[in-house]
Amino acid sequence: MIYGWAGTDLEIDLSKGNIEKKEGDYELYESYLGAKGTNTKILWDRVPPEVAPFSPENLLIIGAGVLDGTIVPFANRTAITFKSPVTGLLGYSILGGHFGPELKYAGYDTIVISGKSPVPVYLWIKDDTVELRDASHLWGKDTQETQLMLLKELNEKNAQILCIGPAGENKVYAASIEHSIGISASRRGVGTIMGDKNLKAIAVRGTKDVYIARPAPLYQLCQEILGRTGWLLDAWDTFPFLDATYHLPMGAYGNFREDPQREVWEALERQKEIGEACKPLKVRRLGCSNCGMRCRQIQRASDGRLVGLKCSAHTRSMIATEVFDGQANMEFVNLCEKYGLDALAVQNVVAFVIDLYEKGILTKKDTDGMHLEFGNIDVALTLIKKMAYREGIGDIMAEGAYRAARLIGRGAEKYAFTTKKLECRHDFLFNPQDALGEAVSDGADHHKLHTEVPTPPYDKYDWSPEEEEAYIKSEFWGHPKELEEHFRNRKDGVNYEGMCQWTCYADECAAVNDSLGLCAWCAGWLDHPPITGMAMFAHLLSLVTGMDIDETELRKAAQRIQCLVRSYNVREGLRRDAVAEPFFDIKPPEYVKQIYGEVDQLDRNSLNKWIDRFYELKGCDKEGIPTKETLEKLDLRYVHQELERRGIAATPV
Repeated sequence: MIYGWAGTDLEIDLSKGNIEKKEGDYELYESYLGAKGTNTKILWDRVPPEVAPFSPENLLIIGAGVLDGTIVPFANRTAITFKSPVTGLLGYSILGGHFGPELKYAGYDTIVISGKSPVPVYLWIKDDTVELRDASHLWGKDTQETQLMLLKELNEKNAQILCIGPAGENKVYAASIEHSIGISASRRGVGTIMGDKNLKAIAVRGTKDVYIARPAPLYQLCQEILGRTGWLLDAWDTFPFLDATYHLPMGAYGNFREDPQREVWEALERQKEIGEACKPLKVRRLGCSNCGMRCRQIQRASDGRLVGLKCSAHTRSMIATEVFDGQANMEFVNLCEKYGLDALAVQNVVAFVIDLYEKGILTKKDTDGMHLEFGNIDVALTLIKKMAYREGIGDIMAEGAYRAARLIGRGAEKYAFTTKKLECRHDFLFNPQDALGEAVSDGADHHKLHTEVPTPPYDKYDWSPEEEEAYIKSEFWGHPKELEEHFRNRKDGVNYEGMCQWTCYADECAAVNDSLGLCAWCAGWLDHPPITGMAMFAHLLSLVTGMDIDETELRKAAQRIQCLVRSYNVREGLRRDAVAEPFFDIKPPEYVKQIYGEVDQLDRNSLNKWIDRFYELKGCDKEGIPTKETLEKLDLRYVHQELERRGIAATPV
């Protein structure tokens, strides 16, 4: 009997309408775990550089986390992997909610979707029944309409649905895949690929069990994990709609404004007022499968729809539009969810075109006669709709900031702030570790490389040496021994060696979270996480699957996964990592200094030194190409052979 994994994968060929069930490959599971890991191996094997993102041969791979569907708290993540039309590299998006566990209950670990349907279809999975059905009546519907219509049509109130909206249908590069309320697979054009394949939705309902190798000790460990969550549940109950020390400085510069200090300071001064005005908008909190944290704030928009806000969705739209009003922010997020759009990318692109208009680079001739301005929510909402339907200026916006800037020309490239052609967060500028993470992250997003241990200048903890030692000895410290000294020395200026070590370790933790299906909030990003580090990850995996795996072996598996991702991108042409050149020209605004103290401007030479050290720790040359020795050590000899066949080889360091 197989434990943990469901043991069956689905192969869906949309071009031919074929559906095939395949027995799971246990050796693949052991080497690449599941979700992100196994997805990456499948993409490496079947989507080489000769396959373009919009080719029918590109795959959309949906993998449930190994721990999904079990009693492990916070295990509910699904990884969706593809070749990205935005970056041209490996793209993946991590989804919460209930889809991953439901897929396991139906008896499947992975759905591999190839081809392109000649007509709109949706995929219906109910246990052993798997069907492709006509979706002509759903095409053109928004994401909430689609989900409601499918639930009624299938007569399955507990079915879990992934779907695209008009943005995905129109192949907008920022298109997302939406699920439930306030949950989406976003970033890197995941919904664009689903739309290109004429796949409107995937619905799943399962009634089977997920078998556990050692249920009694697993239950005991899960009870211990739940015992650490009290503070976390209370914290989210009072989570503010506007946090001046975190959300407002994020993205409030760069392509939004050359000097937004006045607008930001006014919002900072009104923080309490704005927060109080937002409170009546809250309907309730909502959580993902097997999670009591319930981090989504559910609000009701003016059209009656429920909107789920979490993380930066609480405030980023305010920054992008300079409309510091909770109702307006909710309407912005509601439209993104309705049309199936990555809110973070949209916030950047909307602010980008308004900024270009104010600079005179865009004129009314370019904007269909519209006058664009910050501080006007109606302008922002109109731009979102135009972007979703590729109407007028929206047709250019739909290409994303990087490509839009090059279509516009006239110097617009200078104001397109992207990492690997992807619209990015801006809050990494004045934190060295986040700047390094932004450059080297396989997701072109430094938040993938967060750890629960803060580093200067954002470290607000004023711990004594005794308190630090107590923390290291506490149940919340789950990190390798070699990182203890770097934690102790983190306030001694900026410990750059420690910073690089932490970033490498965070890279491994992200791979494990995204393969096991664990929420990164509860297993990595918090300073007192309920699930603490690699040793506990390995223990959970062993109890669920029966694998004989310890911390050392799990870290090797994580390194193997991340090295394969990097190798895939190297095969696609990626070489040395970087961030957009304009970031080096931005000086820390006064409000950032007031909040974080003295911080340095991002320095090109320093960042390159950090990248060099990261590559050295990862076993890559100075161009980011994994060495032969690294590949062989991680059991990736087949990767070295493929790179060698293509004339790609690491330069001796």
